[in-house]
Amino acid sequence: MFSKIIIPGCLIAMFLVLVKNVFASNFHDTVSCSIGMVNLSVRENPSELTQTDTTVTSEADADAKGDSSKVSATSFEAVWDFKTYASYSYFLKAQVPLLTTGGAGVYLGGIGVNWYFNKLAVMYSYTKNGTDMVVIPKFRYYAGINSGVGYLIYNTESAKKSDVVFDLGVQAGISYLVGSKWNLKGEVGMGRATGAATISTKMGVMFGMVYYL
Repeated sequence: MFSKIIIPGCLIAMFLVLVKNVFASNFHDTVSCSIGMVNLSVRENPSELTQTDTTVTSEADADAKGDSSKVSATSFEAVWDFKTYASYSYFLKAQVPLLTTGGAGVYLGGIGVNWYFNKLAVMYSYTKNGTDMVVIPKFRYYAGINSGVGYLIYNTESAKKSDVVFDLGVQAGISYLVGSKWNLKGEVGMGRATGAATISTKMGVMFGMVYYL
């Protein structure tokens, strides 16, 4: 009875250890924190209501077309590169507004990928002749794409409004090694946020620090 349980369990454990060793990576993941400015041009979707009265007032026309708004906020962003290779990495990110005008801003969470222009763009560690060796690039240049969901708060002339949006964007950046595991980072990004009630064009500039895990 026990042999029927223990033997298969041991075989499964040995298989998992083998898989872990085979697919183990010496490329180090990173975490980063940045602060910067995020700007959005928000346009509300036109009203789906059909106006049958030919004597439409200017106010009714404005409602049919939808309001527009500008959102500008100093924001904080945290990024975790959770799957890193020599020339690309996958990441998770979260972004929240810190300083806003009238409470307007966007909360975002998403996933993406960066492609690096260096031959070796991340910290790499290995063992040679019994000695642990580490290779770290001085500069890193990259570009990538990201997508996610967010919560947009914006102000119009009549009221404060909100919308749940799907975010799709691109980014490019550079980082510079300033310590054994620290990098200075600068990044620019742009994208489009589409919600049930709004369509927005988004641009941002972020500066921060990157740490190798």
